[in-house]
Amino acid sequence: MPQPPRVARRAGRPRSGLRPGRRTLHEAGFAWESSCRIDQTVRTDRDEAWHVERARMWRTLVALGLRRMLFGVESGVDSILSRFNKETTAEQNALAIRTLSALRVPTRYTYITFDPLMTLDELKATHAFQGRTDLLLRPQPELDARDIVRGVRDEDWVAEHTTGRPLHTGISYMLVSMECLIGAAYTRQATAAGLTGQPEPLVGRVACPYRDWRIGVAGSWAQRWVDRHFALDYTLKSLEKVLDGAARHAVRQARVVLKDAAHQVLGDMIAAIEAYDLERPGQKEALSAWIEAALAERAGMLRGQMATTVTEVGRHLPGDHAATLAREHGRWASARGRELINAGESCA
Repeated sequence: MPQPPRVARRAGRPRSGLRPGRRTLHEAGFAWESSCRIDQTVRTDRDEAWHVERARMWRTLVALGLRRMLFGVESGVDSILSRFNKETTAEQNALAIRTLSALRVPTRYTYITFDPLMTLDELKATHAFQGRTDLLLRPQPELDARDIVRGVRDEDWVAEHTTGRPLHTGISYMLVSMECLIGAAYTRQATAAGLTGQPEPLVGRVACPYRDWRIGVAGSWAQRWVDRHFALDYTLKSLEKVLDGAARHAVRQARVVLKDAAHQVLGDMIAAIEAYDLERPGQKEALSAWIEAALAERAGMLRGQMATTVTEVGRHLPGDHAATLAREHGRWASARGRELINAGESCA
């Protein structure tokens, strides 16, 4: 999965983002989006003064028209972050997410749920981190930046100001899997573990089974879940980008319905995996059937939820946007297959 571009680490220039161009765009009435590393908010090797200055920088960027900032969190598990060579920690990610939400910075987070080298304990820790309700905090516009920097490190303060929403509601796409892309550093790790197979040049990747066959089965079904709901989710995301106010909020809540369902699906998969022995790969078909049935049940519940949700969202949308959503929802509701979109077959 491609990572957001790295931002230059120039500690001596904490206001490097506040260039005249941003102010000019703001004065012309433009809003803007961008991407950034999480360590531009929290660094383990910097003092309080650095963090306060960064907090003030983020507030200034919001004031200058920042509409959304993408952060590649990718995991909340230290061993996985090390494997991904992210140069961040789970605690660092947690503090940054708290800080950005308390500062009212509009964010999107990317998160890789599955990777071929992961263990069951790592998958369970991933599910737990995505479900944490102590990370997304209520905006605190009246507080000084210094108070926020200190507050996010105080668990009592966090408990007082949490929204109660789980982190997965802020993740762009749930149940994403790491692919072994041709030439990537992660692929070299998988090769060293003896996992990689033949290259698949049509999609730029290398075939790679999972070290834990049970997680491999779950990851395969997770990708089918993602592909089954992608068109509807992407339609909602596209509408969210061009709307404001109540309409944008309504669309965002519709996406949360999909995210909630995906997190529940991940919990279902973990429960299924735990019923099977890692040392008995001959049970693969039985596990696959269990997960398929669990996903079918979740999909049935989701179909009813989305019907109600889309009707409600449509009341907030202009006519053309409402028609677009209704059309895509109709296609989504009538589909029954769970085939992979990008399976790598040739056009022939």
